[in-house]
Amino acid sequence: MTTKNEMQLNGLDQDWSSRLELLEQVHNLIAVCRDDRILYLNSAGAKILGLQKNDRAYNAKLASFFHPDFKDIAALGLDVFAEDETVISVKLLRPDGIEVDAEIWVTRLNFSGETTYLVEAHDITSHMRAARALRSREQRLEGILNTVADGIMSLDDHGNIQSFNPAAEKIFGFTYDEVIGSNVRILMPVPVEGDNFGTDWAKTLAPDREVVGQRKDGNTFPMEMAVREMRQGENLSFTSIVRDITARKEAEERVYNLAHFDPLTGLPNRHLLGDRLEESIKRASRSKSEVALMFIDLDKFKVINDNHGHAAGDEALKIVSQRLVTSARRTDTIARVGGDEFVAILEDLHSIDEAELIAQKMIAAISDPMEIKGNECSLGASIGICVYPDHADDIPGLMHCADQAMYVVKQESGDSNFRLYSADDEKAPAAD
Repeated sequence: MTTKNEMQLNGLDQDWSSRLELLEQVHNLIAVCRDDRILYLNSAGAKILGLQKNDRAYNAKLASFFHPDFKDIAALGLDVFAEDETVISVKLLRPDGIEVDAEIWVTRLNFSGETTYLVEAHDITSHMRAARALRSREQRLEGILNTVADGIMSLDDHGNIQSFNPAAEKIFGFTYDEVIGSNVRILMPVPVEGDNFGTDWAKTLAPDREVVGQRKDGNTFPMEMAVREMRQGENLSFTSIVRDITARKEAEERVYNLAHFDPLTGLPNRHLLGDRLEESIKRASRSKSEVALMFIDLDKFKVINDNHGHAAGDEALKIVSQRLVTSARRTDTIARVGGDEFVAILEDLHSIDEAELIAQKMIAAISDPMEIKGNECSLGASIGICVYPDHADDIPGLMHCADQAMYVVKQESGDSNFRLYSADDEKAPAAD
């Protein structure tokens, strides 16, 4: 149990003593953080993070508990999570190496004028049903807390605006006087069909439905709009709550891109590659077709880094990425999975010769000299190829076969060559 003296040491007011004691009864992880450092962590949180008895991780960085695959997301900071105002699904890593899938929700607090965050995390590794219930409660609470900042307007049964609060003025760029008596259609680029704004239209706009709004200057933006019917005697009217979700959409896109794409080349990363390979295998299984997997390792890349610096190496990787995409077909996936390692997924093959032809094109494109900051640089590529279902029928097996074939290429050919996997490749020493 955290003592009052410990809470003072952690920078928390003694008035929070009873509240923190209540948090000790909560089964979820509850943490109070400042500048990403933990000021308070409840006992359930210590258990979820796999900490030793009485270890509450005081002053430790919350980001240090994120799985390496989610470090880029953690680097966005708690402020972005609080602004996003939604549940974030992440993977945590305990000191004993056990991975924990969790949903995290962050709320900004204020202690003595300093920005502080309340972090709640729920272990969803084996409790998905409880996590969904928790997320639903959090979303309802989010709607209540954000009502004041939302645009609120009342409408008559024809859709004419009767009231328009300051938040709505800020969202749409119209003043109160400019919209009163006007139809709500002026706030949306696509007019509502029909002459009347009646119950059918209101039912169409269910709570938290995403629609497109239009500002006074004509610019459009994504918004959530909820419409509620009100009856006073025989009079029918509506209350509408709108929320500009532009920032949330942008934050979601940033988080998605960080989680699925290589920041240097813009290519899919290892995680998105796994998803696409899984879908490719499913499609091939249904259509009784083949999928080729290529492991592409650059030759002489270290020479560029050593002679011209890492900036030149990064530029070379960008050029190689573009050349690989150009050499492949539109339906193919090119991913960067390591420093100078790339992977290609080729679907809808008519024959294995087609995969070998693409490999030749890739090697030729990569081998073409490139000029980087006034220096002519040359690279090569060793490519290992395997085919589903001929060589393996699952992702780990395909990865192994392609990697082993590439290893044999580097051992036997030196560089700038490709090889189709065969059982004889297993006689070679295992690839690193």
